[in-house]
Amino acid sequence: MTEPQQPLLEAQNLSRHYAVQRGMFKPPAMVKALNGVSFTLQRGETLAVVGESGCGKSTLARALTLIEKPTGGALRINGTDVADASSAHLRALRQTVQMVFQNPYASLNPRKRIEQMLDEPLKLNIKAGKAERRERVAAMLNQVGLRPEHAQRYPHMFSGGQRQRIAIARAMMLAPKLLVADEPTSALDVSIQAQILNLFMDLQQSTQIAYVFISHNLSVVEHIANRVMVMYLGRVVEFAPKATLFTQALHPYTKALLSATPSIDPARRANKIRIVGELPSPLDPPSGCTFHKRCPYADERCSAEVPELRPIGGHQVACHHVERIEG
Repeated sequence: MTEPQQPLLEAQNLSRHYAVQRGMFKPPAMVKALNGVSFTLQRGETLAVVGESGCGKSTLARALTLIEKPTGGALRINGTDVADASSAHLRALRQTVQMVFQNPYASLNPRKRIEQMLDEPLKLNIKAGKAERRERVAAMLNQVGLRPEHAQRYPHMFSGGQRQRIAIARAMMLAPKLLVADEPTSALDVSIQAQILNLFMDLQQSTQIAYVFISHNLSVVEHIANRVMVMYLGRVVEFAPKATLFTQALHPYTKALLSATPSIDPARRANKIRIVGELPSPLDPPSGCTFHKRCPYADERCSAEVPELRPIGGHQVACHHVERIEG
């Protein structure tokens, strides 16, 4: 009998809080950008994180890539607890986890040639001669669909799709085990988005890299994800395999997100669900279930008691009344 594989990434009750000054004579407010997020990720798997702006997706990305330290909870990468890791170990872990940012027009240094940008992580982290590094740069450019002569050009000489290919190549130079992609296609034309998604999938197939793919576009998520985690105001409200989430979402918020996604399926278009009101301020979130002020099924219990994630039909759902509203 084979032993269960150790997760590449494991987050337990991960939290990230910020103190925000509200005025000269008011005490600081505490923004709970991440509030007890838990999940695991295996090698070669894609976890999509979805939700409205302000739900905590980008904060999660910064925590996973070690840009910011969590306020609470545990984060383990390759079995190593980040909180207990030494500076040297953290440096090694940062090679294991890389990030692709949303805007390829802002993430590339306009003063550096492409070869310089791709060579920089190699110079800083591995012992290799100039000729070997140049070969690795050329090989990576080829892997992301660019030509060797592109190495001598500057970012302004490329289209948005080509720039994102360069950003992906830079992130892949150190052969990471995990890539966090924060809205990597949202700044691109729709015609280019599919090409970049296919590139992500081809790289995963050839390298077994794992992705945390952050997006607000559920059509993109349906194309690339294995599992989907839906967040609302710093909390996970639903967590499920892609196939079951898109065919039978359980949480009212997830249903509303799917309903708002353009679809050629007449059944999806017929069952439109509208969310009333605006996303509450993270500075002053509602009591109980943070979604209750916008939920058509909310009652007094929802406004008083925070729902915990619990297993229902292959999903993890944070809703008091999911059995009543299921279907």
